Amino acid sequence: MRTLILALAVASPSATLAEDLFPTFDSGWRWAITEPAPGGLQRFGYVDGEPGRPGYWRVRVECGLQDPRTGRVLKRVIGTGEGTRGRMPGFGGRWDLPDGRCGSYIVTQDDRHPERLDLYGEMTGVDECPRSGRGALSTGD
Repeated sequence: MRTLILALAVASPSATLAEDLFPTFDSGWRWAITEPAPGGLQRFGYVDGEPGRPGYWRVRVECGLQDPRTGRVLKRVIGTGEGTRGRMPGFGGRWDLPDGRCGSYIVTQDDRHPERLDLYGEMTGVDECPRSGRGALSTGD
């Protein structure tokens, strides 16, 4: 029985863990990711979070296709939604586009190195968004 309790305690999220990792629910942030696309182009994705209801962020997600040589954006989609923290160190959420499509994102953090801002993440559901890779987490300023 003691082993089961210990296993559950280790697997359960810690309130202090969420408070120790940036972003916190009372802060704004941006996670930015790019990946190569066919034809020498680049997919980009930005997730901007701001404080929302308790335990959540309101998010604005912008994805698209650009020419990395000129910076010219060839296609852009923008949606809004909500994000939160899960059981693992990290955060994720879901957003809706005006055309009815929806997407999701998840960003993984390392509780042993909370200062790291170059974080692996994935985006799914919207073709214009990067699929996965390392993105930069910032305060969004």
